[in-house]
Amino acid sequence: MIEFNKLNDFLNLLVLENRKIILPLFRKITDVETKTDLSPVTEADKSTEKNIRSLIHKNFPDDEIRGEEFPDKITGSNYNWIIDPIDGTRSFITGKPTFGTLVGLYDRNKPIAGLIDIPVLEETYIGVKGYGAYLNGNIIKTKNTRSIHSASIACTSPNMFNEKQLKLFKNVENKCINSVWGGDCHNFALLSAGFIDIVIEHNLSWHDIAATIPIIEEAGGLVTDWKGVKIDSESDGGIIASSNKCLHKEVLDIIGN
Repeated sequence: MIEFNKLNDFLNLLVLENRKIILPLFRKITDVETKTDLSPVTEADKSTEKNIRSLIHKNFPDDEIRGEEFPDKITGSNYNWIIDPIDGTRSFITGKPTFGTLVGLYDRNKPIAGLIDIPVLEETYIGVKGYGAYLNGNIIKTKNTRSIHSASIACTSPNMFNEKQLKLFKNVENKCINSVWGGDCHNFALLSAGFIDIVIEHNLSWHDIAATIPIIEEAGGLVTDWKGVKIDSESDGGIIASSNKCLHKEVLDIIGN
């Protein structure tokens, strides 16, 4: 297990170095490519991932690396880093500040640490297994909302659902007191910090999810798929994140019915 201070210092180093790349390009991107899955990618995505990979290789040369934009680095190590250089590229290219950089560290499928950095808002969320979750160095906790009727729910876009999934989401949303659309990875960060109670999404990749899990769990929340099963790299892309066990059970009961 990597020593906490070393890991925390490294994640904060990633933040500093990544922001040097991302912030000068924010609201200045003119060249946007379309990938085979029809999602957009920019030079900021590619340059940021290259930078993260380089820093990981320099500091943890034996570890595996899995990223969104480039082929996996396979070494046979149990430790693997999962990178999404800019989660919310559509927000980035349209000038919205809710995009972020995601970096997760796992021991096989066991979460060790997660980083969500929201560069424009200068919010850095870090969670390390057994050491808690932090926003800019200050400890954070999820809300203790006990009833779904008092809960706030968030989702990035209805386009991530098929017809059946959207109906199930609406069944939950209609019972909540507040609901918001948009947000990208910032929704998961805000859940960890006690501002949102529930995030439900689908059609996500492992690099969209991996970093969020240790942060949410260390803040006191729960993360599973839509069947209540722990998420790993082989999961189907569905995610339910809740601020506490009581609320999570209520959400699963609604979706299950």
